Amino acid sequence: MPRLRSEPVLAALMALAALYGWALFVSTFVKPGSIGPNFNAPGTDWMVFHAAARATLDGHIAGIFDGDQFTAFLNGQYKNWLTSPLPFRPWVYPPSFLLLVLPFGAMGFFTAYLLFQVITGCALVAALRAGGQKTGTIAAVLLSPAAAISVIDGQLAFIIAAILAGGFFLLDRRPWIAGAVLGLLTLKPQFALMAPLALIAGGSWRAFAGATLSATLLVLASALALGVEPWIWWWHQTLSSIASPDPKWIEFGRIWGNSVYACAMLLGADNKMASLLQAFAVVASAGAVIAAYRSRMHPDLKLAVLLVATILAAPHSGAYDALLLVIAGFLWIARSAGETWRWMIVLALWIVPIISPPAVIPPGRFIPFLLTALIGIVFAEHVAVARKLPREVEA
Repeated sequence: MPRLRSEPVLAALMALAALYGWALFVSTFVKPGSIGPNFNAPGTDWMVFHAAARATLDGHIAGIFDGDQFTAFLNGQYKNWLTSPLPFRPWVYPPSFLLLVLPFGAMGFFTAYLLFQVITGCALVAALRAGGQKTGTIAAVLLSPAAAISVIDGQLAFIIAAILAGGFFLLDRRPWIAGAVLGLLTLKPQFALMAPLALIAGGSWRAFAGATLSATLLVLASALALGVEPWIWWWHQTLSSIASPDPKWIEFGRIWGNSVYACAMLLGADNKMASLLQAFAVVASAGAVIAAYRSRMHPDLKLAVLLVATILAAPHSGAYDALLLVIAGFLWIARSAGETWRWMIVLALWIVPIISPPAVIPPGRFIPFLLTALIGIVFAEHVAVARKLPREVEA
């Protein structure tokens, strides 16, 4: 692990966690659930993307917006790949994302699954390279338990991390390109809540304009390619979910995530209180991001705050999304002396996927407290440094 040679115990624990994550990947191909959580089959989330693309190519796009009908389609389409039927897997993504995965629908499932992970993994490597991250750090991110879980599920963690990290790494050098990259966050809207606030707070108006243009072009391109109706269906589905959530989505989806809402429910809060706490997390995260990007904090530390706040604010996130936390941890510790207690926090971020989902593993229910503490530490250290500098200049 980068800069961890003097802490062999912590290095060994991180390596064991990574080994366990990738052993889960292998076991999911051989016998799901034999050494840990039962993921049913490799790529169960990718099945959602692949099936939606295939249904669209076959002219049945309307059916993907009916959760029960789409779940039945998934179970029929991939019955030879699944080890048991999926209970409920709705399509919840905007049509712009459907446009992105549409070419993969023309491929076989496994080819598309493998190719998407390779392409998005390469995009993440390119993004981290653009930020000057060293080979050891990049390797650590790709070998992390979060990366393993993302590949097992066939999720989007690589591309979301690439968009966020790459966009903000390019911010000072190529603001228009940075904005164009960040506009792609609308492919998974729950992770697009904090980035615009960071751009506005930092006065990055060209990047903000680029992001707005990029997002708008995505909407227009998808409307031209797929029609306006999918956007109407998606908006209706999204607004209905906010006003009156489908109980099956809460039971089989949201409660199995790592969000503040899920953790609050699992710690005993009722639905109303959990929703209020999630709303508070959004507001508090927004405040932290605005404060960070209005300050003179180092850009890498600003990005670390943004990545953690993005997870904290998201109404739904999974174990794979902890890839953002791994990157944030390395950005933070790279700006410090690397004391043992700091590496213990990085270790805690590293094993977030191992203690997920909180619905099954009780310690995972305290993940939001860990994220809040890290944001607080970053700000406390920044304030301490800011107070120290004037005294040093005066001396």
